[in-house]
Amino acid sequence: MKRIYIAIVAILVASFSACKKDAYLTDDGLHQAEVNMSTYDYLASHPKHMFDTLLQVIDHFGLKDEINNAKTFWVPSDYSISRAFKMKKALFLEDDENGTYTFADFLTATSVDSVRAYFYGDGQHSLTSANTTYTTMNNNTPVTGFAFNKQKQPQGQWSYQDVYYLYYIKVRGEPDQTAPDGSVRVDRNDQADVRVLCQTTGIKTASGTVLNVLSNQHVFISDFNETGDNGPFIEDLPNGIRFTYSVAFKAASAYTGGSVVASSAWIADAFGLEADDIPGLMGSSIVFYAIEPGDILNGNSTANAPGHWFDANGNVVTWGTTARLFSEYNASTFTFNIGQYPDRSAMGDTYTIKQALVYTNRSNEKIRAEFVFNIKIN
Repeated sequence: MKRIYIAIVAILVASFSACKKDAYLTDDGLHQAEVNMSTYDYLASHPKHMFDTLLQVIDHFGLKDEINNAKTFWVPSDYSISRAFKMKKALFLEDDENGTYTFADFLTATSVDSVRAYFYGDGQHSLTSANTTYTTMNNNTPVTGFAFNKQKQPQGQWSYQDVYYLYYIKVRGEPDQTAPDGSVRVDRNDQADVRVLCQTTGIKTASGTVLNVLSNQHVFISDFNETGDNGPFIEDLPNGIRFTYSVAFKAASAYTGGSVVASSAWIADAFGLEADDIPGLMGSSIVFYAIEPGDILNGNSTANAPGHWFDANGNVVTWGTTARLFSEYNASTFTFNIGQYPDRSAMGDTYTIKQALVYTNRSNEKIRAEFVFNIKIN
């Protein structure tokens, strides 16, 4: 499968004692936390040109002064915008295979208020100001329902300090409940909120803006669109818990799909663990499986690990002629990224794929957290 995932690096100044006092680690090396440039000029001067396409969007809508005057800018990278453009182009070509879809067409179809959802004038928000509970924000546009919080990460071998990542959140329905560590619990009658990891946080520009750069895996604007009620429906099992989700996305000539954020709190309750301990146990006492027809567990990853390609019947296959869907699990965020093999499905197709986390506790009991995805192509 020709898909690239960009490594996400969170920054915490105190965690890197070998760095200079005024420097911090980002995905592209060492930078100063405070820069003597305006917000627009700083983005334009990035040595890796990670924001050139973003600035095209800013220029198209005449938003240069607004981003310079913003107190906080949750910055989508060019990777995020490219993902959105490719998705829109693929959907357009599904309807008109001989047509052309340019970036100018993409800009024309984009709402200026949806772009304004990324910057705020109500305060300087960053990892240092975040709580584990949600902090809501208001940017005085019709696009509302955004918040941010920090979530504690499992302790790694490289640090014994508490490490938190910053998340930019689109609330869907009622806000998800947060545990003391910042992990979320989704009510069974509600949708999971969309949580976007920040790969860099706390850059302060001369024009007074705090910049938090979003994960390259974020899909510009599209991640925040309403997707309908996708569950989960939750059932207790004799040896664990089962989550059933309804997922829908359009047939496309690209590896597009959707994502599902599982409830770390409920998984932790089923396993009898703390939520922040679970990612660190992956691959040892917690093993990730596909559940094939006949309740057969398959622990061999055939997509980006841990993850699987599935055929039309829910069997695990490799990338190739029989592959229909993939589901890949991000252990640190409890997120399943689900997508399709290009040009392999059509409107109206339905599939069911299943995966599981299986925890072997100290009493040698095996406890399952099962995830069932009922997928409809529309």
